[in-house]
Amino acid sequence: MPEIDLSLLLYGLAVGLAAGAVAGTLAGLAGVGGGLIYMPLFYACMPRSTEGVAVQVFASLVAVVITGFFSARAHWRLGHIDNHAATQLLPGLIIGAGLGLWITLRLPDAWVLLALAALDAWIAFDYGREAKHGSVSRLSLSLFSGPIGFVSGALGIGGGTMLAPLLRRFVALRFAVGTSALCGLMMALGAITINMLLENRWRDVLDGQLLFLSGAWLGILLILPKSSSWSARLHNSVPESVLRPALKVVFASLSAGLLIAVIVIVRTQ
Repeated sequence: MPEIDLSLLLYGLAVGLAAGAVAGTLAGLAGVGGGLIYMPLFYACMPRSTEGVAVQVFASLVAVVITGFFSARAHWRLGHIDNHAATQLLPGLIIGAGLGLWITLRLPDAWVLLALAALDAWIAFDYGREAKHGSVSRLSLSLFSGPIGFVSGALGIGGGTMLAPLLRRFVALRFAVGTSALCGLMMALGAITINMLLENRWRDVLDGQLLFLSGAWLGILLILPKSSSWSARLHNSVPESVLRPALKVVFASLSAGLLIAVIVIVRTQ
């Protein structure tokens, strides 16, 4: 029986606890599944492998499932889920995310981080604008669901960075956040299931990182019930006029950090 590297397991646990605390809070406030936190941290902290960014994307989506479960459960209890909108979005989201995750087996690291940086920058800009509300359109949500799913699967995120701004044009922000949390959970779970069933290469990609990832996923699982539940209650009490500028600062900061990471990668290649 091979010896277990306890220090690597504990290192993963520490990374998971820190990531879960931040991501759980962000999930409850902004409806993101945590991938914007998990992807940079996993890329920075995970032991290097020859498989490139694919292992971080897959690991991030597993963490998104954990985050999405607690966040969606908290919002469900608060009545923040729009069932009609979720029904329109989920088929396209799951299929698109499954394809996007599969594509990461062939994507360079810098492309993924650059795309994340661009997405964060756009979200920061979008949260700085006033949203116009209207009725939920079956056609508009269905048309956007596939591309959103593909981008989410390819970048290892829960889709809330795109879903929440889309949904807040049709429903109040708290319903947009709650619905995007539920959709992110189902989308990530579906993408992982599809890829594990249809792509044998994932087993080889994940094999060398399982000890670190086991600790990281455990840490996330331990901290999320408290962080996501607390942040969902906070979201329920904070006015949108205060929440939107705060989220704008968060996403702008994430974008700047990812751009720095891309520059470092390019200069060292």
